[in-house]
Amino acid sequence: MFQCPVCGQLLEALTNVHCMTLHQATKREVIERYGPPKYVAPVINREVQRWLREVQVMIRSSDFDTPQLAARHPGRSKR
Repeated sequence: MFQCPVCGQLLEALTNVHCMTLHQATKREVIERYGPPKYVAPVINREVQRWLREVQVMIRSSDFDTPQLAARHPGRSKR
């Protein structure tokens, strides 16, 4: 991720759209005035990692069987 040198917003890439929309300058002008965007490596602490493990939901192929059958045979619904 990159950090905008003007506003500090985290971005996948510094773009002309971001620069023109928020700073009324082209990407080249922003870099000339404020320097290049800073690369920021995202870090996940242990608490966040633990939370991610706890909230993950296992999806099995059988979870898709009934909806797939219903989509293939729309007139055959259970009543």
